[in-house]
Amino acid sequence: MDLIDLGWNPAYTKFQMKNLDKQSIPGRIIHQSGRQYKIITKQGECTATLSNSYLNDINDRSEIPAVGDWVALNKDAVINRYQIRLLFPRKNKLSRKTVGEKSEEQIIAANIDIVFVVTSADQEFNLRRLERYLAMIYEIEAEPVIILNKIDKNLDFESYKNKIAEICKSPIVAISAKNGRNIEEINSFISKGKTIVLIGSSGVGKSTLINQLFGYSRQAVGETRNDDKGRHVTSSRELIMLPNGGMMIDNPGIRELQLWSSGEGVSKVFEDIKNIARTCKFRDCTHEHEPGCRVQEAVEDGRISIDRLNSYRKLLRENEYLQLRRNKYEQRKKDKQRGKLYRKVHDLQRLKGKK
Repeated sequence: MDLIDLGWNPAYTKFQMKNLDKQSIPGRIIHQSGRQYKIITKQGECTATLSNSYLNDINDRSEIPAVGDWVALNKDAVINRYQIRLLFPRKNKLSRKTVGEKSEEQIIAANIDIVFVVTSADQEFNLRRLERYLAMIYEIEAEPVIILNKIDKNLDFESYKNKIAEICKSPIVAISAKNGRNIEEINSFISKGKTIVLIGSSGVGKSTLINQLFGYSRQAVGETRNDDKGRHVTSSRELIMLPNGGMMIDNPGIRELQLWSSGEGVSKVFEDIKNIARTCKFRDCTHEHEPGCRVQEAVEDGRISIDRLNSYRKLLRENEYLQLRRNKYEQRKKDKQRGKLYRKVHDLQRLKGKK
């Protein structure tokens, strides 16, 4: 296996030369289940686990390797099994806040070039959800491509494309994954060494799309319920080598999508509102009731929909709240690092005292 076909680049070569010994093997994670990993290397596919030393050195779950990560492996002679010893620096990472009250970062996938956002021309279609996906993608500087699926069920799919075009300038590809219509347009975005992540809610047809790209039923496909709500079919993330080159990371349908970002992604998604807001009379305008608010004027004359403005406000409020939680999260990480360093120094002093 040529590592370049897996996305290897000169930055990884420099890191390998500086940090890896001759016994270490670089590889890319293609599947994860708990502490068990499938990894593809120059020699082929192998399984590995996280070493205890690695687990002891990390400070939070975002440092745990994820699908798409490059890692260094060493074979443990005692247990005759590969173990992950080192994580290569990530080019980027698609992440979100963990589900629930706890403020931690959950890595969805790493080292991404393109993100296929799959939606469908039916009741699942939701512009506000698309805005959230786009905010995540813009944050990591990957290229978004919007896949509008199930056009075989809706003759008016052009109206859906027009609605998407109103909120973003990304490529939009209308397809039917079920009968293969326009699948060749998707192939134009796929090339050797490029990593594509497939995201979208359950039931939009991600698994059916993968089967079309392969030309046979590789992924299990679930039927959509009568209320157009999707059934979860994919249960874990997996990096798949595509027949015509390139790689695709399939994701389970994301039930809850809370942003984990610095706010740059939100600004890029709502660049139209941001540009108009610069002309408001007051610099701290909330775009609600202030005189001279150009954003409100844009809503009144139809340039911006009230739904889009409300979505912008909601994501801003969510991001402000998240920043407070992230600051506490980062402080806990620093405290944990200091605690580990203190214990190491204490242990060294204790060992010197015994001598």
